[in-house]
Amino acid sequence: MKEKLEELKLKYRNAETDLEKEFIDIEIQRLFEEDGDKFAVTMVELARDTADKAEELVLRDKMESILPLVSVSYIAKTYFNRSRHWLYQRINGNVVNGKRAKLTKSEIGVLEDALQDISNKVGSVKLN
Repeated sequence: MKEKLEELKLKYRNAETDLEKEFIDIEIQRLFEEDGDKFAVTMVELARDTADKAEELVLRDKMESILPLVSVSYIAKTYFNRSRHWLYQRINGNVVNGKRAKLTKSEIGVLEDALQDISNKVGSVKLN
């Protein structure tokens, strides 16, 4: 059912006429009437997927302005003991082994601490 609802969502997004949207609404209603419980569970799952994707986009958006300024390699190695590829995969939400890679809440905390630490180090430099 998930695949069918994702397909209908995409069709709805690309629909150019109200008539196309009405046919999609009818198909969605038919799926609901077929198995209301499965429909509800699937809709919750799709909502969670959408929230996860939005969260990843927000992280990437927040990081975008500073990525050219900081060494992702340094952050990955120093604060996570991982490769820069690992960190970039999570910042960008790349699909790794069939799942979208993302930072856990704990890892986001580590990243925030790392950026604050780097900020303090840069701010403490006196040139004269």
